[in-house]
Amino acid sequence: MAVALAEKYNGEIINGDALQMYEGLPIATNKLPLPDRKSIRHHLLECVKWDEDPWTVGKYVAAATVIIRDIVARGKLPIVVGGTHYYMQSLLFECSLVNGKLEHRTAQEQETKWPILAAPTRDMLDELRAVDPQDAARWHPNDRRKIRHSLEVYLTSGRIPSDIYSEQRAKNGAGSAIRNPDHPACELSRGPIDDAASPLRYDPLILWIYADLNELSARLNHRVDDMIRAGLVEEVKSMQQVLKERESSGTAVNQRSGIWVAIGFKELLALHVLDSCSTDLGKGDLEKVQAQGIEQIKIASRQYARQQHRWIRSKLLQALEEHKALERMVSLDGTELSLWHQNVEATSSRVVSAFLNGDAIPRGSMMPDVESEILVPRTKPKIKARYCEICDMTLMTQGEWNAHPKSKKHRRASRTPTDRQVLYSKNSAQETLSQAGFAPDKR
Repeated sequence: MAVALAEKYNGEIINGDALQMYEGLPIATNKLPLPDRKSIRHHLLECVKWDEDPWTVGKYVAAATVIIRDIVARGKLPIVVGGTHYYMQSLLFECSLVNGKLEHRTAQEQETKWPILAAPTRDMLDELRAVDPQDAARWHPNDRRKIRHSLEVYLTSGRIPSDIYSEQRAKNGAGSAIRNPDHPACELSRGPIDDAASPLRYDPLILWIYADLNELSARLNHRVDDMIRAGLVEEVKSMQQVLKERESSGTAVNQRSGIWVAIGFKELLALHVLDSCSTDLGKGDLEKVQAQGIEQIKIASRQYARQQHRWIRSKLLQALEEHKALERMVSLDGTELSLWHQNVEATSSRVVSAFLNGDAIPRGSMMPDVESEILVPRTKPKIKARYCEICDMTLMTQGEWNAHPKSKKHRRASRTPTDRQVLYSKNSAQETLSQAGFAPDKR
């Protein structure tokens, strides 16, 4: 759809998928084949090498804003396409954490200057509690990424995050989802900041290709099968070889970020480890392990699709509604592939034409009752960490905390330990049996 729109409206495409930015792995990251791009210029695609420090959302926003400015200056239409909604929403909405820019450093440079950022998550949380207990209460003890970011804001700016957020609420209004610190766009926005700008960085038109989740799940299963036939197993094997070579040379590899978190790598890792290390396994055993890995890829793909759906419903739509920009979201019915041209390509072209001409944006191709349901934002409960000492468990919302005392785990843990040997001694058990007409055990 994006290529067709770029052809018709003199556009260029900006990749918004965090993993498609990395070189190679066209199958695992599902990159559009070169012939299908039809000579349309694509930006931020295959621009990061595997051995580079993984990009952050802030680095992406900084690069994308420069590219968008250049595309517009050349009289062309910028079209951002991708599946990493965290990146896309951070690009759409302006959010300044401090007056000016946070220092831009790589993760390694940050950890060298501030060793606490490389410490265990528990130690980082203790440090954050010491400097800003109010902000620390917002994060789950295992949410390393958010805890680290709060510390990074404090260390870089010299100010505690909760004070910065309070100033932003006072300046922009407490109802602002974008200036609210709980909003994802505020988490790490290091792009060019203009404090006088509207929370919406651009005047956007957002096209959401929606598909029924059951139909989408079946389609994803078929896509994984196609990826296997296209050579996914061999592609992941090449990743594993690169990983082994880097580790053999003494180069540490963080497999929790960058290209290493691509769906397919960890799911097929066991297959390649067994294939390279074991001589006792037969072909049938390896095929069984491969089949298990493929099934895990399908599961992970379906889960990720549902996460994307939830993100749009609970975060993006809510942000658009609070800034009175919900009409800029148009839903397109992508459920029936046989109707793709009619429901997606033709409708999107009509919508874009109206948008560019300054006309009223027409409704998309969804049925009115379905559209009215899916375009209703889901409110997010207020987050505050609460710890149950009895269960050694952290709960993040008031609803979870209220329901927890009634849970089986809490009720079981709250019981006073009972000495079963006292209540049910051998003698008393035999007496009970005798009273019931059974002969006592004489052994």
